[in-house]
Parts: sequence; C-alpha cells; structure tokens
Amino acid sequence: METIEKRLRIYYSKFGFIRFTSNLDVQRIWERTLRRAGIKIAYSHGFHPQAKIQQASPLPLGFESSAEIVDIWISADSDTKITEEDLNHYLPEGLSISYLEFIDPGNSSLQPLLFSSDYEIHFFDKKSLEELECIRQQVINSSTIIFTKHNGKQYDLKPLILNMEIHSHPQNGDYLSMKLSSQINSTGRPDHVLMYFQIDPAQTRIIRTQIDFIKQ
Repeated sequence: METIEKRLRIYYSKFGFIRFTSNLDVQRIWERTLRRAGIKIAYSHGFHPQAKIQQASPLPLGFESSAEIVDIWISADSDTKITEEDLNHYLPEGLSISYLEFIDPGNSSLQPLLFSSDYEIHFFDKKSLEELECIRQQVINSSTIIFTKHNGKQYDLKPLILNMEIHSHPQNGDYLSMKLSSQINSTGRPDHVLMYFQIDPAQTRIIRTQIDFIKQ
C-alpha cells in the first residue's frame, strides 16, 4: 500500500553570511533541522534516495532574501502541531522561518507556477538619483539588452525586466528595485542586469523581497 506523506511548506528569510551557502547545503540544513526537531523527512525511492525537498526558486549564491519558500515532504506520522519556533530553534544564524503550513501533497510543484521575483539592489559605492535614473531610462528606452554569459552565450534581458524603480532611504541611501521574470526558460537575474551596466554585483547587496506565482 502506498505511504501517504504530508507536505510542509515553509516561508523563510536568508540574511548575512549564510548567503554564501549553496542551495545544496541549505537543503542539508533543512534535513538536519527537521531531524533534530523529531520530524522524519520522506525520501525518494531507488538506489540513491533523496530527501523530498523542493525550493520554489533556488536563490543564487551571495543573494539575500526575505521571501524564500521551500516544500518538504515528511512521513505521515509526523507531528502536524510543529511551530515556527520549534524549527527556528535548530536553524543556524541567518535563516529564520516566518510562517509554515501543511498543504495538499497532491498540489502542483511550485516551480512551474513561478511568474516573477522582486529584488532590491543596494550599492556599497553609493549611487546618486541621477545615476540610477540613467540606468532606468536606458532599460525603458532600449529595444534589446543583450547580455553575454561567461560561456559566451547571449540572451536578451529586456523582456525579462518587468519593472524597475528608484527609491530613497535616509540611512541606506538610494537604491533600485526590479521585478524580473522567473518563469521556466525565461528567468532574469539582477546580477546580470548590473553587469550589463558595468556594475560589479560584489559591490552591491541583492535582496529578494517577493516571489509571485501565475494566477490559476
């Protein structure tokens, strides 16, 4: 008889030095955290069983986020009364759960439903409003924005930039926000946008602030 599993959806943030932790290592952190909390994770079948963990949209190395989502399948006899505090107790510094819920295990996976992601770009070398407005106007007025990857392949960023705005903050200075496509085979990366405009992403702080899904 097929084992019925539960599907735990976790909404969490990723800030600080843990931004340099790979998605594979973050997955291992989730495995270890749930195990310490007494929750049994479900595994795939076959010769090399893998924990059934699925990120909505894996975050590139070095990015921070207040809007991450992960689905974790757990054994049917796991405690459904587990709380955010229970799991936060075992998480390393920089990862923090804001909310969790159990959803229908048969629901669609998140990745095919992705539509867009919102990002904030903060500059260590402060940029003036005029400099940021120049970037924004180039995005608006360009028919194409061709970016060349390290492997030599090119792609057009223009249709992937859904919106770009400029903001002012009394302490943090002026910064950019951008909404980029996150659809399969049509994903925009904020670091590529910065590199196109000859801005070193390492001299910025990139924060994902929202993930939007296709309305069904």
